[in-house]
Amino acid sequence: MSSSRLNRSGFTIAEVLVYLVIAVVVVAGVYKVLIGQNRLYMKQRELQDVRGSLRAAANLLAFELRQMSAAGGDLYSIGTYDLSLRSVQASGIVCAKHSTQPRLGLYATSGDFEDTSDDSILVFSVGAAGTGDDQWIQSGVQGTYSPAAGGVPDCAWSASTATPDIVVEVDSTAVFLSGVEVGGPIREFRKVEYGLYFDADGRWWLGRKVGNAANYEKLTGPLSAPSDSGLAFVYYDSNGTVTAVAADVRMVDIILRGESYGKAPQFGDLGPQVEEDSLTVRVSTRG
Repeated sequence: MSSSRLNRSGFTIAEVLVYLVIAVVVVAGVYKVLIGQNRLYMKQRELQDVRGSLRAAANLLAFELRQMSAAGGDLYSIGTYDLSLRSVQASGIVCAKHSTQPRLGLYATSGDFEDTSDDSILVFSVGAAGTGDDQWIQSGVQGTYSPAAGGVPDCAWSASTATPDIVVEVDSTAVFLSGVEVGGPIREFRKVEYGLYFDADGRWWLGRKVGNAANYEKLTGPLSAPSDSGLAFVYYDSNGTVTAVAADVRMVDIILRGESYGKAPQFGDLGPQVEEDSLTVRVSTRG
């Protein structure tokens, strides 16, 4: 019995200990790689969050600036950390005109037509044939009505009958309605302010005040504090010189520095931190 047991194959205690040590080293190495990969994944995820917010902010501000004309009075005020401009809020097609009042029936509208003191419109007016005097004319908005209340219940289409979406009354001093034709485009604008604001969550965000709004509407972020260039503007005139005169602005640098909403673990002994990235865009205005 003793000789039979001694002749059986197996592992010695020393061999088992060696195998255990090797296994622990391998598992520890794999675990360390997994931890590193997880940290890298979380870091990239937060960076993608930051970059998405920066692109959204840059695209919105660039869109607003590209379509405005500082020389035409579209830029109300400029500051290092905020600006105020005339922004397109609604559009439509003139489908009928009131017989006696300066009112226009609008069809195929989009956006929000209002009649506050911060609203204005551009109406396309057709001049004399062959003279090249067609033009966009600006006017204030005196009122908005339903088709029945505004006295323009039907569109003046020749082929079919349709009901206007809304009736807009322009300034009574406007004398250009004779040049406005059915089928002509119309746009409504409203004063909009963009800037950084400090929210209740303790972070800075890109916000917007539309019209006479008292508080900022949250758009995207979070961004760094103003002192850390979370949002900054640099304005240039037609010669490429930095200017502080709103009417002279022809190019604008939009400088953004964002922070991730969450925190990502760092390598070494550093604790979790927010990820940061920056973006600068130069935009040319219409003039």
